[in-house]
Amino acid sequence: MNAIFRRRSIRKFLDTPVPAEDVKKILMAGMAAPSAKDNREWVFIRMTDKAAIEQFISVHPNGFAMRTAPLNILVCADLRKCKIQGDWWIMDGSAALENMLIEATELGYGSLWVGVHPDPVRIDKITELCALPDYIRPVGILAAGKTEKVKEPHDRYLEERVHQDCYAEREEA
Repeated sequence: MNAIFRRRSIRKFLDTPVPAEDVKKILMAGMAAPSAKDNREWVFIRMTDKAAIEQFISVHPNGFAMRTAPLNILVCADLRKCKIQGDWWIMDGSAALENMLIEATELGYGSLWVGVHPDPVRIDKITELCALPDYIRPVGILAAGKTEKVKEPHDRYLEERVHQDCYAEREEA
């Protein structure tokens, strides 16, 4: 669990390429995520086109981190592979993206979850830029790379957020 607690949102990266073997490990971590009914509907698109990245940044206030990230991977879902009704693909893609963030940390990279879903402007722009057919839905983007400084791990555990058997209203600290 050490990588979980060390994982921090990083928005500035060094211009150091991520080796292919590390990219594969990060993708393997994404594909190791659980998925509803074992759908495994993930689709991963490595974004390298700087002009397309700049266009996406123009509609995303926090997308600027992609500009310096040597690794940008768009996580999508292929709706044709969904075996059950509902928007389970959102959770499946999110679980894959979280695994990728943790693996990037384990490998010594900083990373950022750049949100796409559910913002319609971001969805439309990334769909256009990556030529996604209507059955491929974007979830989010992993921006990753080496970083100048490492942020300290944080402890976000809040006892007042834990309830027993049912929800009970409490004062927040």
